[in-house]
Amino acid sequence: MRVEKRHFERYVVLGRVQCDELSPLPGAVLDISLHGCKINYNVPVNVRLEEEYTLLLKTSDNAAGGLTLICQPVWVREDSGKTFIGMLVLRSPDSEKLNKYITLLKKARGKESESENQIVDSQCQFL
Repeated sequence: MRVEKRHFERYVVLGRVQCDELSPLPGAVLDISLHGCKINYNVPVNVRLEEEYTLLLKTSDNAAGGLTLICQPVWVREDSGKTFIGMLVLRSPDSEKLNKYITLLKKARGKESESENQIVDSQCQFL
């Protein structure tokens, strides 16, 4: 079993990605970190690892608004006609917005773990 060490925590998000250089159809954002994201297209996509791509990401929570990120593919995997791409975020017009969005996700994850750790009495009492 291969265990990957990551320098930056990834957050599962739902959203859309538009990159006309990759496909005229929108793709999906699967997760995001401060320095990368994983996207997928439900169709085969021709990806060149040496190229830089401009991605427009819109998450379903709309907390970040739209993010314009310049990315370079690190890996590509095709499975049953779908294309999964791991992207490295390079210098980007919305780097600061991405940083703020990741901070929001980190705070939300912290609140989730706090509520999971609370002890709740599961017995009903009738007065």
